Amino acid sequence: MGKIKANLALVKALKNWGIDHVYGIPGDSIDSVVDALKHEEDSIKFYNVRHEEVATLAAASYTKLTGKIAVSLGIGGPGAVHLLNGMYDAKMDNVPTLVLCGHTNTDQIGTGYFQEVDISTMFQGVAVFNQIVTDPNRIFDTVNEAIKTAYDESGVAVLTIPGDILKTEIEDNTLDKKYEYIRPHFTAPADKIAAAAELIRNSKNPVVLAGVGTKDAKDEVIHFIEHIKAPAMITLPGKGIIPDTHPQSLGNIGKIGTKPAFEAMKEADLLILLGTNYPYVNYLPDGHVPCIQLDINLKNIGKRYDVDVPLIGQAKDILPELTQACDTVSRRPFLEACQENMVNWNKWLEEDRMKDSTPIRPERVMTEIEKIAEPDATFSIDVGTSTVWSTRYLRLDHQNKFITSAWLGTMGCGLPGAIASKIAFPERQAIAIAGDGGFSMVMQDFVTAVYYNLPMIVVVMNNQQLSFIKYEQQAAGELEYAINLADIDYAKFAESCGGIGINVTKPEELAPAMQQAKAANKPVIVNVYVDQDAAPLPGQIVFDEMLGYAKFEIRSLLEEGKLEKMPPLKTLIRRVL
Repeated sequence: MGKIKANLALVKALKNWGIDHVYGIPGDSIDSVVDALKHEEDSIKFYNVRHEEVATLAAASYTKLTGKIAVSLGIGGPGAVHLLNGMYDAKMDNVPTLVLCGHTNTDQIGTGYFQEVDISTMFQGVAVFNQIVTDPNRIFDTVNEAIKTAYDESGVAVLTIPGDILKTEIEDNTLDKKYEYIRPHFTAPADKIAAAAELIRNSKNPVVLAGVGTKDAKDEVIHFIEHIKAPAMITLPGKGIIPDTHPQSLGNIGKIGTKPAFEAMKEADLLILLGTNYPYVNYLPDGHVPCIQLDINLKNIGKRYDVDVPLIGQAKDILPELTQACDTVSRRPFLEACQENMVNWNKWLEEDRMKDSTPIRPERVMTEIEKIAEPDATFSIDVGTSTVWSTRYLRLDHQNKFITSAWLGTMGCGLPGAIASKIAFPERQAIAIAGDGGFSMVMQDFVTAVYYNLPMIVVVMNNQQLSFIKYEQQAAGELEYAINLADIDYAKFAESCGGIGINVTKPEELAPAMQQAKAANKPVIVNVYVDQDAAPLPGQIVFDEMLGYAKFEIRSLLEEGKLEKMPPLKTLIRRVL
C-alpha cells in the first residue's frame, strides 16, 4: 500500500461521490483542501465567491434544484461564522449539503489562538453530522460517512479539519469507486391505501395541499387530483409542481396565497397533505376534518394537524397506488364552485398584471418577465415583497424550477440561487427576482457570475425600502420606522462588474429591457424602479390584520399628524369579503 496526503484522500472521496464543483473562499486553515482541489481541477471546479454566506446559499440552492449534494468550504473563525446562514437554509429546507471548515492546528485548539472559535459547538444546532477530524488516517472514510449521513437525514454535514491534519501523509486506503445515493423506496401497507381511498370516496369537499416533497412526482400529483376531481393548492416552495394554469389549481395557500385557496380550505371536509410540513395551521381547516398525510419523514406525520391515515414514503411510489385504489370521479360540485371562484380571482390578478401606471407596478414587472421566460426557465426568488409578487403573479408550468429560502426566509438568497441554477443547468435560462434590500446583501457576488461566465437575468425590484417589513409594521399596528434605503444605481454597478445593467423607470421601458436581457450572453441586472406604495396584501385579510391596519392609521394620525396612503378600497374589499 502506498502513501497519500490526507488532503488528497479527502478530495478523492468527493470525486467518488460525483461532486464536480465546490463553492468557497480559500484561506490558511483550509488551503490544503484548496490545494488538493487544484490537483483535481479537471474534475472538480472551484467557485471562488466573495462571501462565505453566498457559498452555502448557492450549495443549498444547487441541491434544491438537483437533489444532488453540494459542497462549500471556508476557513475557521470568521469564515465559519459567515457560512452559518446558508447552512441553516439547507437545514430548514431539508437538503443535504457538505461543509468543509478549516480550524487551527491540533496543538493550538483550546488555547485561544488567532481566529479560534468553538466551531463544534457553533455548528451543533445546524448539523446532522458534526465532527472535528482528529485522525488523518480516517479522513477518506469520514468524508464518506458525512455525505451518506447528509443524504440519509436530508441535512447539513460538517467536517471541521485542523490544518495540520490535512498535510499529514497517510497510508493510501482510498478506493476508486463511484458512489451514488439511492433513497429507499417504500410501499404503503394495503390497509392504509384502502383507508385513504375510503376517506376520499366518502368526502364531498376534499382539498389537496402539495408541497416540495412531491417535486419528483409532478405527473403523479396531476394524475391523482384529476382522478378524484379535487381542488389543489401548493405551498410556497412547491410552486411549479402543479401548473399555475391547471384548471384544478387554486394557487398558493397562506399569507401570500389566494383567496379561493383560503376559502376552499375552510370549506373542506377532507384534507390531503402531500409531501408538506406546512406550518401555518390557521390556514388549514378549522377544528378537525379527516386528514390523509403522505410524507417521507415519519416525524412530520401529525406534526401540524391530526392525521387519520398516514402514508409513509415517497409520493412517486405511493400516489399511483392511491390513485388506482380511488374511484374515478366524473364531476364534483365543490371543485366547480372553487373553479368559479378562481375565475374571479384570476380576473382581478389580470387587472393588476396589466396596469400601466407610473410608478411601475410590481405586478406588471411579473407580466413582462413571464413573456421572456423560456418554458424550462429556472427562477430563484429572494425573500421579501419579491416573494409575494412572483409567487402570486408569475405563472409557472411543469418544466420550470422555482427555489427560494422557504423555511429560514433569509434575504439574499436570490442571486446565489441563480448562480447555482446556471451551474446545475448551463443550457437553461436562469432568472433571479429580488428586492433592493435582499439583493444589496449579496450584490458583491454578481461579479462572481460575470467572472465565471454564468449568463443570467437578475431583476431588482427597487423601491428604496424594506417594503415587506413596512407592511408587517402596518399590519401589527406599528408606525413605519427604519425601513427606508438609500438608492443604488444597480445598472451602473452591473456595468462596473463587467455585466450589463439596464435601468427601467417607465412601464413602456419594461418590455424592451426584458428583451435586451434575454438576448444578452452575460449576466444582466434589470433595475426596475417600482411603486413604493404597492402593498403585498394577503390573499385573504383576516380580522387581526384589519385591526392592525386600523391601529396603524390611527397612530399615524395622532402621533405623526398624517394619514398614510393605503391600498385602493376596491382591493381591500376583494381581500376581506
